Amino acid sequence: MKKNKMLLCFSMVLILTIFPAVSQKVSSNASDSDTLVSGYESYRNEDWTSAMFFFRKAVAVSGGVTDETWYMLIMSEMYAGEYKGALSDCDTFMQKFSFSMYLPYIQYQKGRCQHFLGQNESAVLTLSDFCHQYPSHDLYASALYWIAESFYAEYNYNAARGLYERIIMDFPRDTKVGAAQYRIDAIDQKSREEKLLYLLKVTGEENLAAREDYERQLKLFEAEDKIGLQKRLADAQQRIQELETALNGDKKDGEENANASALAKKSSDEGVHDINDPNNPYYYNPYAQNPYGMYPGSLDPEVEALKRKARQLQYILDERYPENKK
Repeated sequence: MKKNKMLLCFSMVLILTIFPAVSQKVSSNASDSDTLVSGYESYRNEDWTSAMFFFRKAVAVSGGVTDETWYMLIMSEMYAGEYKGALSDCDTFMQKFSFSMYLPYIQYQKGRCQHFLGQNESAVLTLSDFCHQYPSHDLYASALYWIAESFYAEYNYNAARGLYERIIMDFPRDTKVGAAQYRIDAIDQKSREEKLLYLLKVTGEENLAAREDYERQLKLFEAEDKIGLQKRLADAQQRIQELETALNGDKKDGEENANASALAKKSSDEGVHDINDPNNPYYYNPYAQNPYGMYPGSLDPEVEALKRKARQLQYILDERYPENKK
């Protein structure tokens, strides 16, 4: 018995010595298997960072590259939000495994990556190709949803709304129905807000125009009122000047009358005969017949009084200013 054990150990040593490559390959396979197991374990625990590390390590080893490993790597990157790396790996997968059963899922994830990276036009093309190639796929409604999301992100609400409504009508039990209905409500809300903003803008412009017109009319009224006040002030100043002129004229006439009365009194005191005296050379008989056989005077007492007053004034002026007498 003891002899048999020793023989077995010797045989194992001999095999490892003769075939070192076989030993290394067995060890490598065990290591690769451990890496994949660790990757699966991390994926199940939703430890996406660790899962990406182990799957990346697994696909880096030649011989351990399978479409399933790449698929798990891409899904780990999608859940971790590493969209740039996932997009690059999707392209690699589609080149290496063009006949894989995971190809539709990878194409679908590629469209999502493009949308999350803001490449919405490319996302629409990729997901549209997916819908065209796999019309009966379980992810068909989800692909329509992400196409609609790409349109929504580009503010093409009409196209997005049509796709959301199609999801609700054609796939009422799909998981994307609730999200699609939420987007429709959001689009309706945005539409109402845009209409309200438009009305507010139009109303604001009308109010601004009305305010400007009111201010313009107010300035015009103020200018007209100012001109009217200036005109009334000028008229008042002219009237005051006229009144002052008239007052000065009345005052002057009063002074002349006073001077004339004083002169008449002085002349009377000095022996000048009354103008009404027939012996006075300035006496004028209104009833005397003129050479033409007409009465130059008038029988109106007021007119005769005015004439007598005029002759008296003339007499006084002649007496006071004899140099002017002819």
